[in-house]
Amino acid sequence: MCLAVTAVFAQTNSVPTPAPLPQTVSQYWDLIIAAVTPLIVTGVWKLVPKIPKWVLPVSTPVIGILLGLAIDKLTTANLGWVDMAKAGALAVFIREVVNQAITKQLQPPPTVIPTPTPPTP
Repeated sequence: MCLAVTAVFAQTNSVPTPAPLPQTVSQYWDLIIAAVTPLIVTGVWKLVPKIPKWVLPVSTPVIGILLGLAIDKLTTANLGWVDMAKAGALAVFIREVVNQAITKQLQPPPTVIPTPTPPTP
């Protein structure tokens, strides 16, 4: 029994290896697409405030592909469309982290208005 428990703990206590840094120019372009896409989404949201909320997250892979096509046209990055779409979709993660972790934490909590007590006769 003790040997089985030791074997289980030995398998679960491995040290995670960190993700490697980008190695190629196209990987750096993917990071740039992921950083620029939230700015574009925010700009679209500010310019067209009546756009449905579900359209913005859905549009980020398309924005990533469009940015990737522009980068491919201007440089020799040779990005694949899947990489472009993943980089654009990463923008949803970035935006939500900023929205949930920073913006929501800075808002004051709602004030609770106490209910008046009825007068005693």
